[in-house]
Amino acid sequence: MKFLVVGDFQGKFPDRLKKVMTGKGFDAIIGVGDYGGISDWRPWVMQNLKDSKNGKPYLSAEEYFGKKGLKRLMKKDIAVTKKVFLNINNSKIPFIYIFGNGDDGWYNYPFSHTSMNADKKLIKFMRKSKLFRNINYGQTNFKGISFVGFGGYMDIEAYLDKKVFPDSAEKKKYVIRFNRLKKSRKSFFRRLNSIKNKNKIFVLHYPPMGVFDIIKDKKDNPMNGKSAGVRFFREAIRKYKPLIAFCGHMHEYQGMKKIGRTLVVNPGDAEKGKYAVVEVDVEKGKVRAKFVK
Repeated sequence: MKFLVVGDFQGKFPDRLKKVMTGKGFDAIIGVGDYGGISDWRPWVMQNLKDSKNGKPYLSAEEYFGKKGLKRLMKKDIAVTKKVFLNINNSKIPFIYIFGNGDDGWYNYPFSHTSMNADKKLIKFMRKSKLFRNINYGQTNFKGISFVGFGGYMDIEAYLDKKVFPDSAEKKKYVIRFNRLKKSRKSFFRRLNSIKNKNKIFVLHYPPMGVFDIIKDKKDNPMNGKSAGVRFFREAIRKYKPLIAFCGHMHEYQGMKKIGRTLVVNPGDAEKGKYAVVEVDVEKGKVRAKFVK
């Protein structure tokens, strides 16, 4: 089987991706998230990371951009994200996908009471395509392989190393984040325990800890040098030994590495026209990957 693996579009769809999606004989396109999440959000995200490091309270998007500014930005983000999905749908190739942390409004977040819930209109938009298979917190069987997904926003451990908080409200948010991470792990392992098929492929947004996970952004990111990896993803790969674990999120990387016998593949950021072509021989247990920069 032959897969086109893409992710981290951030609302952009380069022409080279339109070309590669036609006439290449792909069995499916695999999406690792962040079809939206345009660069306009970055100043707000970086501001909160800096404030958190300096012990200052979290600033909401509405506080940062203003009510009208936030509304305009959300409208812009949704519009470009729709174009990404329409381009993928035009390929006429089955699309097995998860969402990323930049895709707020497109998925429901199940691990706490939160504002990260899907817009019903966007869900309806996605369901129009018969080619799309959403495995954000689920799985699907495709040609003898169980594809297991885990996407959306995550509370990475690098966010949870604080010892001092500016006030009780911020400490409460820390506890909520910690509990969400625990629930996420429990949910993922429960699903994996229920899947009997030995031929599995993981589709993740964040990377597993130890592979493609170190943040390399000296310009304005206070998280530079820290890990954005997920420990329980690594644990799951070690325990369940999937054929492949696809991941994204980290624009700094493109390539493949191994955790045990499992090949971990980051296709690179589609925003810049990067992608991976992965061929799998299930019977022989062989995987080959080619990367386009």
